[in-house]
Amino acid sequence: MNDERTFLAFIHKTAAMGVGTLPQAMGLPQSRAMVPALQDQLRECRTIAARAQAYARAHGEALRGPGSAALALAGAALRTRAVLDPSTSTLAERLIRESTGGAVETVRRLHQCTRDTDPALVELGRRLLAAQERTIQEMKRFL
Repeated sequence: MNDERTFLAFIHKTAAMGVGTLPQAMGLPQSRAMVPALQDQLRECRTIAARAQAYARAHGEALRGPGSAALALAGAALRTRAVLDPSTSTLAERLIRESTGGAVETVRRLHQCTRDTDPALVELGRRLLAAQERTIQEMKRFL
């Protein structure tokens, strides 16, 4: 269960980071054209984070989010980049890079799952990966 606990915490923190940073991205002036796509991503992140919490509760675990410092740092990075280059394409590139890094780590962790890993947890990890891949594809049209 320790590997499962680590994987669950990763899924939750990754989704919670999206829940914390996507509204900040939507608030940037250059993201107006992206708002519908970002709203879809936010809904999916909220769903994944909620399912991770429910899974944890069902298994007697407690999850913590990414923390206010990490969220503040990510928000500051978004705002700084927006000031330096206020183009929609730069924001799209940033979101693609973040999602790509997250997808790589998600795939790595999915490959570490064994046949003993709870299928519900594996499915939640796959859903996170699918959301990350959708973000990458959606943001390409804004480059």
